[in-house]
Amino acid sequence: MDDFFRQKGFQIRQTTREEERVLCLGDRQFFRNGKSFFVEYKSGIQTHYTGNIFLETISVDDPNHFKIGWVYTCKADYIIYATVLDDCLLMFIPDQLRKKMERLKLVFREAATNNHQNIGYNTHGLIVPFEWAKQNLADRIIELESIGV
Repeated sequence: MDDFFRQKGFQIRQTTREEERVLCLGDRQFFRNGKSFFVEYKSGIQTHYTGNIFLETISVDDPNHFKIGWVYTCKADYIIYATVLDDCLLMFIPDQLRKKMERLKLVFREAATNNHQNIGYNTHGLIVPFEWAKQNLADRIIELESIGV
């Protein structure tokens, strides 16, 4: 994704471990035209196969090391959820997404990962249909095939 955005004129810096993990500012800082902002990249490879996006509500469910998910902790200016196999990037403004979560929980089910992706804990999140998220949830949509990626 860095290459894609660099081609669009952005300078990109990978954030430090403290900026990403402690301050929750995201994994990249973008610069252009004298302005900067922070971005958190998320990937939804499974979206192509399941038709859903995964909005992480609990990152680690181990009672000894419990950690809430990126939906609630992200302080970046934008979350870019890449569904590359579907030629699409969904952009979310974290504060706006958080404001919608309680309503979304009434409509969509929350599920834990169950394929032992992590040793000793599961991640939980809302399962939201991709097409619904495109039409009703994303703050901006970038269709990759329409711009020659």
